[in-house]
Amino acid sequence: MEIYLSRLSAIIIAFGLLVISNTSFGKKHPVILIHILLLSIICSFGVMIFLIPKTLVFNSYIISLLIFTAALFLSWDVANQIIVAIYYNVVFAVSIIFNNKVIFLLPNMLESVVLVLVISVMAIVASYMNYRLRQEAVIKNFEVSTSEKKFRNIFENSAEGIFQFNEGGRFLTLNPSIVKMLGYSNEDEMRKLVIADDVFKRKGDWELLNKLLEKQGKVRNYRVSLKRKDGSELIVRVNVRTNEEEPILLYEGSLQDITQQIQAETEKQKALDALRIEKMKAVTAASKAQQESSFKSRFLANMSHEVRTPMNSIMGFLTLIENDMIEDDAELKNFARDARVASESLLDIINNILDISKIEAGRMELDEVEFSVKEEVEKALSIITPAVRSKGLLVEKFIDEKTPVKVFGDPTRYRQIIINLLSNAAKYTEHGKISVTVKEKVSSSSFVEITTTVEDTGQGIPSDKLSMLFEPYVQVKSKKGSKEGTGLGLVISKEFVRLMHGEINVESKIGFGSKFTFTVRLKLFPGAEIGGVDESGAGKEEEPALQTASEATAERAAKTDFVSRKRVLLVEDNPISQNLEVKILREVGYDVEAVSSGQEAIDAVKTGTFNVVLMDVEMTDMDGITATKKIRDLAGQFSKVPIIAVTAHSSMKDRERCLASGMDDYIAKPINIHFLKITIDQWLNTSSRN
Repeated sequence: MEIYLSRLSAIIIAFGLLVISNTSFGKKHPVILIHILLLSIICSFGVMIFLIPKTLVFNSYIISLLIFTAALFLSWDVANQIIVAIYYNVVFAVSIIFNNKVIFLLPNMLESVVLVLVISVMAIVASYMNYRLRQEAVIKNFEVSTSEKKFRNIFENSAEGIFQFNEGGRFLTLNPSIVKMLGYSNEDEMRKLVIADDVFKRKGDWELLNKLLEKQGKVRNYRVSLKRKDGSELIVRVNVRTNEEEPILLYEGSLQDITQQIQAETEKQKALDALRIEKMKAVTAASKAQQESSFKSRFLANMSHEVRTPMNSIMGFLTLIENDMIEDDAELKNFARDARVASESLLDIINNILDISKIEAGRMELDEVEFSVKEEVEKALSIITPAVRSKGLLVEKFIDEKTPVKVFGDPTRYRQIIINLLSNAAKYTEHGKISVTVKEKVSSSSFVEITTTVEDTGQGIPSDKLSMLFEPYVQVKSKKGSKEGTGLGLVISKEFVRLMHGEINVESKIGFGSKFTFTVRLKLFPGAEIGGVDESGAGKEEEPALQTASEATAERAAKTDFVSRKRVLLVEDNPISQNLEVKILREVGYDVEAVSSGQEAIDAVKTGTFNVVLMDVEMTDMDGITATKKIRDLAGQFSKVPIIAVTAHSSMKDRERCLASGMDDYIAKPINIHFLKITIDQWLNTSSRN
C-alpha cells in the first residue's frame, strides 16, 4: 500500500508541477519545478527500495537511467546535475541504511552501489559535455546568424546590382539595387523577364557574353547597354561567373551603373575634340595672320607705289599747266585728261582702302532702298566708258526682260561690284569686247535672285592664280603685262556679294579672256524675308542686245537737247567747288545757276524756275539737311522739286540721313561727271513726267 501511495504522490506532484509550469511563477522558475519533480521521483524509488529490498538492483538501474537521461536532455548546467546526483545518492544511501540487515546480503549489492556512484559521475560528466556542446552550438548559431545577417545587409544595401540567373536566361536572385537600376517595382516582376530580349539592348551583346562564359567561365568588366523598363538606355559594367557548385548550372555576378561616367567621358572627349579643333583653328589663324601680316607688309610697300604714282602724275601735270609749259591747246587737253585719269585712279585706291577697313572692322552695312537694276548697270557702264572707248573696245549689254523694274536693296554696292569687275576687264583687255549680262535666276513672292555676268576677251588669268583672286592684299601679276592693282577690288566685291546673300565665281583661260559671275538676292518690297531658293523659278536666257558707239552717241545727243531746256540749281558754299561744278554742268548742256547758302537756295526754289536742285550737305550758315526740310515745308509745287545731295561723306548712315530729310538721291564727292549726268537726267525725266 505504501508503494502505491509513493507512486501516487509522485504522480500528483508531477501533475501539480505541470499546472504550476503554466503560471507566471512556473515560467519564471522552470529549474526549481524540475528539481522538485526529480526529487519526488527519486524519493518514490527510495521508498520502494526501503520497503522491498530485493528490488534494489532493478530500481538502482531505473533511477540511474533516469538520472543519466536527465543529464543528456535537460538544458541545464553542471551544478544542477550535481545537485540531482546528490539527491539520488542521498536517497539511495538512506534507503539502504534504514533497511534491515538482509539488504546487505543481497546478490549484486556491491555492484549496484558502485553502479550508482559511476552513473552519478557519468551523469555529471555527460551534463558537462552536453552543456559544452550546447554552448558551442549556440556560439556557432550566433556566428552563422551574424554572418547571414551581415551578408544579407551587404546584399540588400549594396550600390551594385547583384544577381543570379539560370541557363535559360531568367533571373533567380536579385538585390534591390538591380531592381531599382532597371526601373522595376519588385523582384517578382523581373523574374518574369527574358534577359536576352527584355534587358539587353542588343541581342548580340547577350550572345557574346554567353560565348565568353562558356569559354572562360567568368567575365570581368564587360561593358554593355541595357534597357530600363521605360525603354531608356542604361550602360553598365558587368562581372559574372559560372557557379558549378549548385546542382543546376547557375550564373552569378554584379553590375555597376556607369551611364553618367560614360556620359562624362563622352563630354570630356567632345571637349578634347573641340579643344583640338580650336587649337588647330588657332594655329591656322595664327599662320593666316602671319601670312596676312606678310601680305600687308608687301601690300603697304606696293600701296606706296600705287598712291604715289597717280599723285605724281596729278602734281606733275598741274605744275606744267600752272607754269604754262604747254605747246598748244591739244597738249593742254591731254594733260588735263591724264590728270583726271590719275585722280580717278587715286580715288579708287582711297575708296578701296576705306571699304576694306570697314569690312575688316565688321562695320560694313547695306542700305535698303528702291532702285532699278537696269539703271545701276547703265551708271556703271557710263563710268567705265572713257577707259573702254580709249581702247576702242566694244561694249555689249543685255538685261533680261523678266528682271523686275524695281527692287529693294543697296544700289551703290551692287553698282560698285559691277564697276570693279568692269574696271578689271577694261584694264586687262586690249582688243575685242566687254559684255554685261543680267538675268533673273530665281524669284519668289518676297525676293528675286539676280545673276550678273561680266565677260571680257582679255589676256586671261592663269589657273593656278584663280584661287588667290579673292584673297585680301594679294595681287595677281600677269606674265604678259605689267598692269597690277591694289588687290582689294575683288575682295570688296566678294564681301558685298556675301552680304547680299549671293556668290561670286570666275572662269578664265589664258589668251581667251575671263568671265566673272555673281548672284545677289534683292527684296521685292521693303522688309521682305530673303529665304531659300527654288531652282524651278530660274529665268530663261535670251539673246543680248548690242549697243554700238554710234547708237550711244545719238542717245547722248538726244538727252543733251532735252536737258538744255531744263534748269539746275547748284547750292555750294565753297567757291572753288562751285566754279568747278558750274563749269562741268554747263559743259554737258545744263542751264545752271549757283547759290552759296541754304537760305539763298530756299529763296531760289520759291521762284519756281528750277527743275532739280544739287544740294551741298555741309554749309556754314544753314546745312543742306535743314535747307531741304524747309523746302519740303513750302506750299504748292515748290516743295516737290527733286533734290540731290552732294557731299564728301559717303557712308550708309550719311545716305540714310539725307534721304530721311526729304532728299531724293545722293552723290558722293569727288563727282564723276558721267554718273552725275545720269542721276540728274533720271530726276529731270521724272520731273517732266510729273
